[in-house]
Amino acid sequence: MATSNRWLVIVGGVVALAVIAGIAVTVLASGERIYPEGSPERVVQDYLRAVNDRDATAAFGYLAPDLAAKCEPKPRDAISNRGSTSIRATLDRSEVRDSTAEVRVNLTETYGGGAPFGGGESTYTQTFVLKQIDGNWRFSEAPWPIYCPEPLR
Repeated sequence: MATSNRWLVIVGGVVALAVIAGIAVTVLASGERIYPEGSPERVVQDYLRAVNDRDATAAFGYLAPDLAAKCEPKPRDAISNRGSTSIRATLDRSEVRDSTAEVRVNLTETYGGGAPFGGGESTYTQTFVLKQIDGNWRFSEAPWPIYCPEPLR
């Protein structure tokens, strides 16, 4: 192989490696940020993933026991029958004080995505309130989209 051909092969190899490395960095950087296990942010993230997956059993598993007991007789349709709605969430801020946490999230719901001009989206801010129970963060107030009204007296 001539010297000039060897240089072309070397330069081509370096360029190919740079392109592959750039693609790998882009793919890895654009993925979902996973919050630390055991943090209130992770509990909200896992809860919203369960809501997005329409898994009411998993979503209700993040409720504090007293809240779960209050909500239990209520139908789980708010989670399991969401139709073609999907959720995108971004953390705005979180604040932890002793055994209580408030996690503020910007939510975007996308619906009717299959048809041209037929879809839409709604964006709003939601604050989730959690308390630490036996070392685990659990929702102490009914989190969106669950609604647990106070019983009538």
